[in-house]
Amino acid sequence: MEVRIAREMIWLSVMLVSIAFDRLIAGNEFQNNLSAEDYLINELFSNYSVATRPVNDSSESVNVHLYMTINQLIDVDERYQIITTRVWLHQQWNDTRLKWNPEQYGGLNTIVVTMDTIWTPDTSLLNSADSEFGGFPRMYLPDLTAVITSAGTVIQSIPAILRTPCTMDITYFPVDTQICYIRFGLWMYVNRQVQLILKRDNVPKENFVPNSEWDIIGTRGRAAISPFLLINNEPCTDVTFDITIKRKPLYYAANLIIPCVLVNFLTVVVFSLPSDSTEKVNLSISLLLTLYVFSLLVAELLPPTSNMVPMLTAYLIFSMMLIAVSVSMTTLVAMVCQNSTGRRHVPHWVKVVFYRGIAKIIFVDVDKKFFRCMSPRAKLKRCQKFNNVYDAFEGETSFIALRERAREEAEIQHTLGLVHSHVSAIKTHWKRNPVKNSSHHFQTNSKQGMYWRKQIRQMRNCFTTGLEQKTAKMSKYLSVFLQHLVPNEERIEIQEEWKLLVAIIDRLLLLFFAACSSLGATIMLSKIT
Repeated sequence: MEVRIAREMIWLSVMLVSIAFDRLIAGNEFQNNLSAEDYLINELFSNYSVATRPVNDSSESVNVHLYMTINQLIDVDERYQIITTRVWLHQQWNDTRLKWNPEQYGGLNTIVVTMDTIWTPDTSLLNSADSEFGGFPRMYLPDLTAVITSAGTVIQSIPAILRTPCTMDITYFPVDTQICYIRFGLWMYVNRQVQLILKRDNVPKENFVPNSEWDIIGTRGRAAISPFLLINNEPCTDVTFDITIKRKPLYYAANLIIPCVLVNFLTVVVFSLPSDSTEKVNLSISLLLTLYVFSLLVAELLPPTSNMVPMLTAYLIFSMMLIAVSVSMTTLVAMVCQNSTGRRHVPHWVKVVFYRGIAKIIFVDVDKKFFRCMSPRAKLKRCQKFNNVYDAFEGETSFIALRERAREEAEIQHTLGLVHSHVSAIKTHWKRNPVKNSSHHFQTNSKQGMYWRKQIRQMRNCFTTGLEQKTAKMSKYLSVFLQHLVPNEERIEIQEEWKLLVAIIDRLLLLFFAACSSLGATIMLSKIT
């Protein structure tokens, strides 16, 4: 029995020794298959917590160094005042729990781990206009990797496409310069826990892709401390990057500004047309509608704001007002041209102002004959001899006074009635008592012939006298009437006076509108250059 127990004990001991030897051999083989990086990661993250800050003392603060690089200015939406950029956000801090001695791990100085395995600051884009990028509002990508050095320094680079608001100053559109802000800050940590530190005071360009409409002419970074209202007004730091962009004006200059300037200069052409042309007003209204279409195109490009008025919009409004005044002046010139019918002279004061004053200023030669002007008293004296026809010279509704016309017509009708009755009586007598001679004179010894000879003599005298008077008066009225219908020398002279006045007005307006158009175009084009 004892022998049997001894054998079992020996066999059990051999089995234990063999198992231990196998275990020892298997352990050595397993350790030989692991790399130094595996040993390091297993050792660093065996007791690591991503929820606690990487400090030895809870009263200490973690300093996070932050800076940003820009790759592309993707889009600038002026109407909604949003800027879209492609950037890289770089962060760096020290984690005391992730230190090691490189000599113990085969000279390994750095390792790469995913961001969800280590503690990361909750850095966020504070002025974001979009919630589509991952981790909003935090700049956090869990599958992205970070670099850890042997000194415990964690280096993190996050790519992102950011859409941020940018208040547009459109005063000098399309040669404007805008300053846009990209603001980063910690979402819940305050300075006594985690503090942001700006590493670079500018925004470098890395593999930059230029924009076809905008240029980045300046960048600047700045850090500011503000109170955190949710945590007892404790201070917290936010970092703001200022990006200054300038618009390339060539596209708008070629397609918007230069056509507007050319259309504005066409207002000068309106006063180069003949004064009696009906196309002057049509051309002015067409130019006004063209500028209104340009103003609608500008309104579609710019944000609907009431804080400022772009210079281009002001220029278009000025041009439309100028063309509106041009339409009014064209209508006035047409009215003056319609008065040049030869019915009355140009007023004396108009001759003094335009012929003697303005004509010398705008270098228009005026003949001395245009300085003659008939006074109203001389005009009245001249018209009195035409038996109350002064109204004809003043442009009334009729050339002869109505009461004079009715009376004269009645007298003429009465005289024609008497002549007709006497002629009818003579014809009746000749038919009843024909005479043999061809002279139609009656015999002197005939009593009836003496009677009719006396009647005919009286009738002839009365008819001749009345007819001469009426004919002279009618001829005078007819001469006055024809004076207003048939061009004579005096009427032609009056027409020349009015045509000279209209020419001076056209020349004056042409110079005025040319000066206004040149001034507006100079101011606008000077901003482009």
